[in-house]
Amino acid sequence: MELKVEAKNLEMRDNWQEKIEEEKAKLIRHYANLVLHLRVTIEATPGHKGGGYAVSLVAAVPGDTVGVKREGEKVRPLLVEGFDVLGAQLKDFVQKKQDYRA
Repeated sequence: MELKVEAKNLEMRDNWQEKIEEEKAKLIRHYANLVLHLRVTIEATPGHKGGGYAVSLVAAVPGDTVGVKREGEKVRPLLVEGFDVLGAQLKDFVQKKQDYRA
């Protein structure tokens, strides 16, 4: 799985990068051959009502993309929540694919 991490309007912190790598490893364990490319963007958004940060995750899967966006005050919990939601969406994607084949 190819991973691209972007930080907009802020400096990437080491603990954020470590959390992204940890969550990526979980995705690989569960969806090793499904996710072709993963892009993680962390953006400072001080003017938004949702808080000071926006985290978006976009996963390229065969023939489609799956995406999640979360906004809040702290990056690390947004990463955890975003990867959890992405995992659930990938699980649904696999299930729909299996149902279609049946």
